[in-house]
Amino acid sequence: MAKFLLIHGAWQGAWAWQQVTPLLTSAGHTVIAVDLPGDGSDDTPPEDVTTMLYAERAAALIDQAAEPVIVVGHSMGGTVAAQVSELRSCHITVAIYLCAFLLPDGESIVDFYDRAWEDWMTGAHARVSYSEDGYTSMINPESAIEVFYNAANPDAARAAAEQLTPQPEGGRRSKLQVSKDKFGKVPRVYIETLRDQSVFPELQKRMYSETPCAKLYTLDTDHAPQLSNPDTLATVLNEIAEQYA
Repeated sequence: MAKFLLIHGAWQGAWAWQQVTPLLTSAGHTVIAVDLPGDGSDDTPPEDVTTMLYAERAAALIDQAAEPVIVVGHSMGGTVAAQVSELRSCHITVAIYLCAFLLPDGESIVDFYDRAWEDWMTGAHARVSYSEDGYTSMINPESAIEVFYNAANPDAARAAAEQLTPQPEGGRRSKLQVSKDKFGKVPRVYIETLRDQSVFPELQKRMYSETPCAKLYTLDTDHAPQLSNPDTLATVLNEIAEQYA
């Protein structure tokens, strides 16, 4: 059995995995869902947040584990999965990128959007609002339902959208610091989502083509299969665990 470290995306928290966690634990796995600094669960000032700070929080949880872990990064959490792969390459059996940002060294999420965003795209990147000081961003519930939870049960989508919290912009704007010797040695698996209205399938394909992965899985879901199709997602995660645990 495996030990999973689940990393949420922007504007979210560990709560985003609450439908998947019991499915993995019932299969015999151990699951740790991290709350990233500054997501509202602690008092980290938003101006102090960086991808490296996120990765250090994830690394601390890996250090507490008695065995190597499988890291799963969703959306923005992909940058954390990559950065912690650099920090703890010998303690991660596989890094799974769930409709996630899989970026090269020296690039941030906003950098990627600057070069890859197309005019027709109307996802979260086009809908965020910013605090006066620029340290945080937010997406309103109606937009979140449209771009994150478009294939979920409407009541569940509304409940999730109303749990979203301000996102420290340092998590989206700080640049990855990864190398072939460390990040590059951790096996990578990508799970693409075909009905994604946030990180569009075209963007996902561009990322996993530029940074190839050992295997690609495809889900016919929105940007949050944890909510819209947790059973299928858990099945895929179990299959990956059987290969790498």
